[in-house]
Amino acid sequence: MKYESLKKCLYFLSVLWLLGLNACKHDDLHIDKANDNFRPGFDFVKNNYDLSLFAAAIEKTGIGPELNGAGQFTILAPSNAAFNIIGINRPSDFDKMNPDTLKFLVQRHILNERIMLKDIPFNGIDVRYRTLAGTELYASIVSRDNSNTLYFNGSLASRKDVTLANGTLHVLDRVMKSTANTTVQGWLSARPEYSILVSGLKKFGFWDELATEGPYTILAPKNKEFEANGMTAEVIAGLNVNSYIGDRLFGCYVMRKKHFFVSDFVVFSIINNDSFYYHPVANDTYIMTITAGRFNYDNIYDQSIGYNIEVRTNKNFPYDIVTNVKGHDQKAIDNLTDNGLVQDLQGILILPEQAIKSN
Repeated sequence: MKYESLKKCLYFLSVLWLLGLNACKHDDLHIDKANDNFRPGFDFVKNNYDLSLFAAAIEKTGIGPELNGAGQFTILAPSNAAFNIIGINRPSDFDKMNPDTLKFLVQRHILNERIMLKDIPFNGIDVRYRTLAGTELYASIVSRDNSNTLYFNGSLASRKDVTLANGTLHVLDRVMKSTANTTVQGWLSARPEYSILVSGLKKFGFWDELATEGPYTILAPKNKEFEANGMTAEVIAGLNVNSYIGDRLFGCYVMRKKHFFVSDFVVFSIINNDSFYYHPVANDTYIMTITAGRFNYDNIYDQSIGYNIEVRTNKNFPYDIVTNVKGHDQKAIDNLTDNGLVQDLQGILILPEQAIKSN
């Protein structure tokens, strides 16, 4: 009897164990619910104070519900400080913008795919992606001191790979500047503050090519830089083109077959282990050495970068240093167009007397 009772007891326990095991089946455990505790794109942006201006821009364009949709998205969110650089300090400032222009600004900061740090080729330079605005986006990544530095259109990703329920988000230190359906020529033509540079490029025969495919990187001093060095519009108009080395005097501002964000010079220096990028002046012995990096070391939180150009009479010794000019105006660098970039330059590379023909 005791044996039969023991058998019944063991059988009963076995049935209970099987029932319990069956109740613990993982039918309701789905891997794809791993992000249930994360916010979708727009909800994340509008619930982060440092992104409040970008949230306001999204809200005004009406695409917030789309960014809360199924995705996947990559949101490149400029911080409030990034908007402050371009004069946007409060949500009401967006009211001054054309609605289509604002929508284009927002959409060019969003990709209709999830792009994380690991997805971008290591030491890649200007890897292309497509934005919701239909424009091309350029990503560059480089590793230094056991950390990865990531740029989008020359803007530093100060926070990377923030997980969203429907994608990922990177925080940018600058608003990416892009002008669709225009060339570097059209971009310069539309801005009177560069008219002296334009007149010099026209006079010495470098203007028409800037409407062609390129790509070009234009180093662009404003009128005030030329005027501070005595190169007024009247002086430029009076120059005899036969008396000067045109490639040196104005051709130096045109970098052909080059598509350079300022950050690219930082990436080059790390990959090549050489802080200098060498760019020879066409049809001349003169050469430009370009370096880039942080320019505001007084503020450890300011990771903004600028660039420096030194013009030499020759690449190797012996040479003379002709000029040394910087470009670090965060409002005016990395202006992307369909056939290249315009980089504001805070100084003049060559004066007329430095480009006079010797015979």
